[in-house]
Amino acid sequence: MTKPVVLTEAMTGRSVPDPLRHAFDLKTSAHSRGAGTPLPPMMWQESWNQLMSKPFGEGKRAAYFHIPFCRTKCSYCGFFQNTTKEAMVEKYVDYLVREIEMTAQMPNVQSAPIHAVYFGGGTPTDLTAEQIRRLGKVIRDNLPLANDCEVTFESRFNGLTDDKIDACVEAGFNRFSLGVQTFNSEIRRKMSRIDTEEVLNERLQKLMSTGQIAVVVDLIFGLPYQTMEGWLEDLDKLVESGIDGADLYQLILMGGTRMAASIEKGSMPEPANTAEKAGMFKAGIEHLNKHHYRRLSVSHWGRTTRERNIYNHLSKSGCDVIPFGSGAGGNIAGHSMMLHRKLDDYFAAIDNGEKPVMGVVVPSALYKAFGAAGAGFDLGYLNLKEMDKSGFEFSTRCEPLFEEWVANGLAERSGHYLNLTLAGQFWAVNMNQGLQAYMLELTEEVAESGNHMGGHNKTGDELEKLMAKMPKSMLDKMPKGHSFGKDGFTGKEDIPSGCPVHKLINWIRK
Repeated sequence: MTKPVVLTEAMTGRSVPDPLRHAFDLKTSAHSRGAGTPLPPMMWQESWNQLMSKPFGEGKRAAYFHIPFCRTKCSYCGFFQNTTKEAMVEKYVDYLVREIEMTAQMPNVQSAPIHAVYFGGGTPTDLTAEQIRRLGKVIRDNLPLANDCEVTFESRFNGLTDDKIDACVEAGFNRFSLGVQTFNSEIRRKMSRIDTEEVLNERLQKLMSTGQIAVVVDLIFGLPYQTMEGWLEDLDKLVESGIDGADLYQLILMGGTRMAASIEKGSMPEPANTAEKAGMFKAGIEHLNKHHYRRLSVSHWGRTTRERNIYNHLSKSGCDVIPFGSGAGGNIAGHSMMLHRKLDDYFAAIDNGEKPVMGVVVPSALYKAFGAAGAGFDLGYLNLKEMDKSGFEFSTRCEPLFEEWVANGLAERSGHYLNLTLAGQFWAVNMNQGLQAYMLELTEEVAESGNHMGGHNKTGDELEKLMAKMPKSMLDKMPKGHSFGKDGFTGKEDIPSGCPVHKLINWIRK
């Protein structure tokens, strides 16, 4: 008989009079992350080849294309890769075309429709009109896009010329996602956003005038210099613009950014604290509800039926996302992966006829359950009856945690639905992380009694299958006296069976 999992505040939140503002200390990331085991470098390519040799399974899937260039670096950005240089962008497009054509030949790609495509960055707007047309044609010629596929072009306003808008429409893009962040020209300037409110409004109306694309923007609350009054003005300007939809995101201050450095030096004021951001979140919901926007997720709204928010929801639901381009992240059958961020490494892999994979993480046995939970948290409710179909009985096994959420004002019961309250919606990422931690501890307890998700370690099985197909020359490069088996990483050195993933990574790097 195993002991029950000990519930912690990190899982349950606190019992406080105002859970919206104080259920947790702070939100530390934009998205929750599932568990898994990283593969050593010599196994990345073989893992990719095996995954893509199998037909796609059930559900919907997406494709992500990364354009890793920016003319300027925003003060809050932690993802900057390369400064835009015309010759290098042209070379990159040539290689990206080769990658698309090469990847399209794999059985997985052609076995089922792709329901959403997303061009992100970086700054896709730094492509020329001709490059946009070229990539759009290559994608449509090579990938099996669904007839109602959502095809998104992420854009800055700076450099979004009329000819590029026309090229996007001709290339088949039917959705524009633009980073407004704030309409306030003064705050935008301090965030290194170049264009004024007047330019933003003019470009938004130009996009709307095409009549062929959904136009959505990101707004951020909690920025330095931003007040509640200023936030409400941003929401008014959003409504006045008449565009198709919007995301409302709270600022997550990342270490290593220019904004973080400026705040530390005292040259920029502190951003809003968590309680203040919670108030802004509440005000945003009330404002858009007042103007009859449709709630598509806990952070996304649509004003017209043109906006569907497909890619964003699929990516948060653990669905397959096929990655393309330097720095792109993806997910195939629960295996998360990234492509080479350094352009030279990316080019070299393509020249060798290989997918430029720089990391693969084999999923936990719970990955389907994590995906089902992620989908629910994104929508603001957990359909426990539907989630149980993932192979994990949420409705019974997680009941102690759910009871605590209800008691702490984060959720409400309605039959087999667990609906997030306003506070639960604000803290959805924390709750999802808490649920994942609870599930992992629960299955570890069951594993000790010999009944872990069918009695074996799926991660170990996956690694063992990969190794069985690896050529001897590659196996010879593996550390001597060690192996990946059904119980995980075993060998002569004393590595605890339950060691954290980062310890395994560090050991592999030795």
